[in-house]
Amino acid sequence: MITGSRFMRSLCGVAFVFALGGVAQATEDSPQVDYMLRCQGCHVGDGSGYPGKVPDLRVSMPALLGSVEGREFLLRVPGASLSVLDNAQLARVYNWMVGEFLPGGAPTGFVPFDAAEVKRARTRPLADVNAVRIPLAAAAGIPTVY
Repeated sequence: MITGSRFMRSLCGVAFVFALGGVAQATEDSPQVDYMLRCQGCHVGDGSGYPGKVPDLRVSMPALLGSVEGREFLLRVPGASLSVLDNAQLARVYNWMVGEFLPGGAPTGFVPFDAAEVKRARTRPLADVNAVRIPLAAAAGIPTVY
């Protein structure tokens, strides 16, 4: 016969096993999960950032993807270049962001990011983000301040 407390312990054990399955599923190699765990803290779930502090990816990404320098800038920002994600994972996150946050989807002629491009760019992380961002933003026609 199962007593009330014994039943509760069994129920908690079953719940724990199901919870572990959910954790394992949530940590699968997924660019969306990587974004959520590594980028969303600053850029928030929809990529809108924090006005005055963190750029809106929905505005800055499409504009910066239009030039070689802008594309490289996106990969050199400290949050990306110094990320614990490997080059292939980071490329997948960027490609996911392009599909997720750009209002019209990927721009015409967009070439997906790949591990080799990420590796080249992240060898030179930006020490002064604004010194590089401001002229790029001005040239791209987006706000130079967040």
